[in-house]
Amino acid sequence: MHKHKLIELQKIIEEKIGSLKEEVEIGTNVKLNPLYIADRRDEIEFLQWTIRIIQSILNRDNDERQQPGANKKRLEMMQTIEFENALQQRVQELNLKLKESNNLRESDILINEIDTLESILGRLSDLKYGDKTRAIEIAEADNNFQHANRLRKQLIKIQDMESEINAQCSYTNSRLTS
Repeated sequence: MHKHKLIELQKIIEEKIGSLKEEVEIGTNVKLNPLYIADRRDEIEFLQWTIRIIQSILNRDNDERQQPGANKKRLEMMQTIEFENALQQRVQELNLKLKESNNLRESDILINEIDTLESILGRLSDLKYGDKTRAIEIAEADNNFQHANRLRKQLIKIQDMESEINAQCSYTNSRLTS
């Protein structure tokens, strides 16, 4: 059964938060470096922020997002692209703040958040394309180039559809803000 990529990602992030909370608790008990513990707490906050973004996207009234003829897969792609765009926008904002920062601790926090968000984007990319990419690699290793090319074409179709949806979302968002 197909699982929504954002739901899968949310579960992964929740597991990461759980392990970070344990790490903070253990680190506090054994009196590790307070900056290390503060960094882990910050990372928990960044991860919790991403979960709130995922939940707000998934909990939004689907009727409002669903256009005539749009299927579940397309809606999932729209939601995933919206999430990716939100994280990429946040990373851009953080990079600007980082350039302007004169405070070493603030810079460390910004770098930590950027790394966390980019890691989440990478993990989402793995969820979206990992199976197809692995299947292509296996087909090529088996010298089944026809199958590998078919899979490659499917992957390109998916990426083209995502680009189309992203352009539609950008156009809609630009009309709403103007």
